Parts: sequence; C-alpha cells; structure tokens
Amino acid sequence: MKRLASLFLVSLCMMQAVVLIAQAIKKPEPTFALSIEEDKNAARIHPGLYRLLVKFTRVTIGAEVEQYHEEAKGMYEMIVRRNGLPVSETDAMRDLREHRKADSNPTILNPRLLKTGESWTTPLDVSDYYDMTKPGAYQITVKRETVPWDLRFSTTVSSNTITFIVPRRTGGQSAQSAEKPKPRFSLTLSAVNLDDELPQSLRVELDNTSDSVIRERTCSSLMGMYNLVVLHGGEPLETNNAMQMLQKSRASVDCPGNEAVIEIKPGDFYADSVNLRSLYNVFQPGSYSVYVTRETYPYNPAKSVLVESNAISFVVPEPPPVNNMPTTDTPSPAPQ
Repeated sequence: MKRLASLFLVSLCMMQAVVLIAQAIKKPEPTFALSIEEDKNAARIHPGLYRLLVKFTRVTIGAEVEQYHEEAKGMYEMIVRRNGLPVSETDAMRDLREHRKADSNPTILNPRLLKTGESWTTPLDVSDYYDMTKPGAYQITVKRETVPWDLRFSTTVSSNTITFIVPRRTGGQSAQSAEKPKPRFSLTLSAVNLDDELPQSLRVELDNTSDSVIRERTCSSLMGMYNLVVLHGGEPLETNNAMQMLQKSRASVDCPGNEAVIEIKPGDFYADSVNLRSLYNVFQPGSYSVYVTRETYPYNPAKSVLVESNAISFVVPEPPPVNNMPTTDTPSPAPQ
C-alpha cells in the first residue's frame, strides 16, 4: 500500500508539473488583426497579375513597435485554393521558404510604432508564389504568427477569405492596354579582358535599381537566364548547337532546384559572365555588335519586363593575303 501511495504521489506531482509547464507557455492573445482585399489596380500592370492588399491592425491597448519583415514578405503565409483544391506553389514560393529558414528573424530596417487601432497596408502578389494561370475561382486566406521566430510562444492570426475569379482567356483582352511595370534592375555589359581584340567572355553586371532586395536563384546552368544577342554586319548571327541546347533546356524548366540563391541589396550589383565564343561562331571577318537581355521576373511573365544592356562592338579583321607567286630557283653552276 505504501508503494502504491508513493506511486500515486509521484504521478500527481508529474501531472501538476505538466499543468504548470502548460500554463507557463500558454499561447498569448494576438496583438493584431489581419484583413485582405483585392488590389483592383493590379490589372493595369498586367491582366495575369493578382495582388492582395494586406491590412495589419493593432488591436491591443497601448503602443508597440510592430515587426514587419519586408524581405521575408511580412512573414505572411498564403492559403490558396482553386475551386476548393490546393494550388501548386511556384519556384518563388519555394525560394521564399528557404530564405525564411536561413534567416527566421531578419533585422528590421524600419520598425513601425503602432497605437491601438492604427494599421498599415502592404501589397502581396499572390500570383508570384502560386500558379494562378488556370481559369477558375481562387479562394485566398492570409495567416501570420504573432511570434514568427519562436512558434512555442506564438499565436496564429488569420485574415478573412476572398475570391479571385480568373477568367478563361478568349484573346479579347490585350496586354498592350496594361501599364508595363518598371524594371527593378539595369544591365551593364563589358569584356572580361579589355586587352582582347576578340572578346571570349563577357561580364554582365546586374544593378539593383529598386528599393527592395532582389532575391533569386543564380540559374548558372541556364546562363543566369540571360539572352545573348549577336549581330554581324547589322544582321542577327545564327546560334550554334550549344546555344540551341541551352534554349531547349530553358523551355523545359525554369531553373534547377539545386541552384544557389543570391541577394542584391538596393544600390548593389551582382556580376556574372557569359562565354561568347561557346554560343556563337564569331570568326567570320566583319563588324560585330553584342548585347544581353533579361526578364525582370523570369518565373512570372505577368509582371515581368524585358531589360536590355548596352552594346559592345568589335571587328574581326580580314585574313592577311596569301602570297601565291611562284618561287624561282637559282640554277647551280655547271661543274668544271
């Protein structure tokens, strides 16, 4: 009996300890509320762009510095369903998740002090992160953790749910009527070795001209998604087999999943190289002009714009003339 009593007391103490631990890590009450609505002006940029306006409102009494993580898209999670079924994520969403894992508590460059009832509204381009190209009704909800970097002490806050109707394309709506988005970078092209009369490798500098970090995969196996244009005597030069194989690879996949992710802060740049001679046969005599182009959002044509670099020129000279004159042999003197 004494042994049973001892076991009962131990069990009771363990239960009390569990209760105390549960009370100690009780989920806090949310300090904010979320609401979303459709940004009707997104169609002016492109008919295929679907953008949310996420409103973050402080609901508790007092003022506090709220934490909005711009480069992690506010730590918002999007729940996207099409006709009630989950929608496939894009490469951009997978990249964003990897970034959040690597930097779950990023530095806040511009903390915001919000009083009770005050709010801010930020855009969130859902079609960047989920495939919304198929016609149908898309139901979207946004969620956010109160403490994203420590889920043990966090509470999940959900917004309302809204529906986007993606119509079936009939050809009547033209992208020409939409406003082209502004480029978020510029391109500068130069020869890697300035002493080479006939450049073999080209240096491409991508300068971030926007006000936010550019974060994307390098896509080095697909030549950084750059398109190389070569003119010979003012006419487009035909590509060789290597360039044709590269174009086929791009058509089959956006970017391999094992590529490194680069981050370019506003005002900074990322330099890459392109091997000119491996992609074009630039051996014929004459004048050449070369430049590169790239889409700002290769994974999302709906909000992308083509950026063109400067052009560099070089001349392949004519080969030196070959002397075909017959040589005259001096006769040897006759023997004496």
